[in-house]
Amino acid sequence: MIRLITLGALLLLILRMSYVTLRPPVEARTTGPVTIEMSVWGMPWENDLYTKLYIPEFERQNPDIRVRFHHFEDYGNRVLLSHAGGIAPDVIRENIDFSIGWTKRGLNLPLNRYINGSDGIDRKDFIPILWKGLEYGGDTYGVPQDINLLGLFYNKELFDKAGMAYPDASWTWKDLQSAAKKLTQGQTVGLDMGWGGGTFRPFVYQAGGRFWNEDGVTTAIDSPEVAEALRYYKSLMRGDVALTRSNSLRGGLGPDKFFQTGRVAMFVDGSWLVPSIKKAAPDLRFGLAPLPRGAQASTISSSCHWSVSSQTRHPEAAWKLAKFLGNTEALKEYWQMLWVAPPARWSALRSEEFKNVKGAPGKIPGIDSQAEFAEKCGWIPQVLENGWTSIEFCNPYTNRLMLHLNEAVDKVLLENADPATVLKAAKVKVDKQIAEDIASEKAANRGGA
Repeated sequence: MIRLITLGALLLLILRMSYVTLRPPVEARTTGPVTIEMSVWGMPWENDLYTKLYIPEFERQNPDIRVRFHHFEDYGNRVLLSHAGGIAPDVIRENIDFSIGWTKRGLNLPLNRYINGSDGIDRKDFIPILWKGLEYGGDTYGVPQDINLLGLFYNKELFDKAGMAYPDASWTWKDLQSAAKKLTQGQTVGLDMGWGGGTFRPFVYQAGGRFWNEDGVTTAIDSPEVAEALRYYKSLMRGDVALTRSNSLRGGLGPDKFFQTGRVAMFVDGSWLVPSIKKAAPDLRFGLAPLPRGAQASTISSSCHWSVSSQTRHPEAAWKLAKFLGNTEALKEYWQMLWVAPPARWSALRSEEFKNVKGAPGKIPGIDSQAEFAEKCGWIPQVLENGWTSIEFCNPYTNRLMLHLNEAVDKVLLENADPATVLKAAKVKVDKQIAEDIASEKAANRGGA
């Protein structure tokens, strides 16, 4: 134990030393610009968007502020280590899948006083559900940047050969099953989809279910709607659907790789894959549609946003940068270059620039025509304008939920267990662990008081 503590202390000391040249202490001053830092993840060539476009323009508009840029690999661990060492970047790009846990641990600065202040932003210009994912304890902890969606990819050539109409928003669960059966020919599988609680989540919403009760600390997965969703998910395990538990069982290849080679007619995955599929298979004729509906239309989303570190010594300057990175023009430019996730603002989503995807020369292809935009991206505004997506599953205790939900899904798919029975058992486990977590947190708070 002593050795582990010593190694941990040494790691933090090394990390602090490595930042000496990167982040000297910022002292209170009356003249000269202040320096703040920001961090991102992603492909290294994406850095140009920040270093050559965003930061120079921000510094031009704010001559009293300088921005030091960091691109981190192993992003989550690097940010957490920097917080542990007291040297966190001032503005941090985060994703709601993990940021709510960081907020709960006190890593992010509450922003309501800035968002709602004289130098604030118009909340109404953002897709409403995104604010829900940033709220905790009555405050808001980020500025939305984008939103991604799960959709139905389809191979137009295979549909044409089968004499079938392309998927659209009118498709139902029954249509999906029927099409998968008709499109399964020879070595081609009608529908491919990853296995587990992750891909199961949109079916819960389509069945009219939800993951959390209103209290946010007990799960609602024992409802009849969730059981119905799991029964339908189980029904997809047949010869015309490849519901694969692990990509390692197929040589490390996911559904998108088989889709690119014409071995899969349809698959379910995220909007972020569209540019990479076009690049990898430039001759592939494909489109996307909203996920088929059950009792209602729905998919699931995630989102990236800009948070301000609770350790920042320049909160006003950090807020200005977070606000700038979430402005309409910045979001348009982000989408036009990368087009992996739609912009978080209605003003960007409804703009003409949204339809003019340029890509990044040599890195990401653009969109060549309005017809191509309609087939690959036209479904996105349709889903968002109609409110057909949810991030309700995001919660400080989502990790507890997903652990036992995955177990329940496995039991139904592998052991033919009754969905209602295993979901009720999973609820008991989830609620018990969350109650224990809350009790431990309260005890720790009392001990630290």
